[in-house]
Amino acid sequence: MQTNNQGEKLDTENILVKYKEKIELIQQSLKQLELVITKMQSEGLVEIDKLANELSMLQKLSTSIEFKTKCLICNNGETHRDINT
Repeated sequence: MQTNNQGEKLDTENILVKYKEKIELIQQSLKQLELVITKMQSEGLVEIDKLANELSMLQKLSTSIEFKTKCLICNNGETHRDINT
C-alpha cells in the first residue's frame, strides 16, 4: 500500500512540475506581449491601455498560480519524505 502511495505522489509531483513549466512558458509569452504592447502604446494607440491593464492582471494571475504550484510541489515533497521516514 505504501508503494502505491509513493507512486501516486511521484505522479502528482511530475504533473505539478509539467504544470509549472507550462506556466513559465505562459509568463514568457506574456512578457513578450507586454513588450509589444508597450511599443504600440508609444506609437499612440488608445485601446492599448485597456489591453495593457488586462495583460497586467494576467501576469499577476500567472505569478500567483506559479507560486501556488511551487507550494504544492514543496508540500508534496515534504509529504513524500514523511512517508519514507
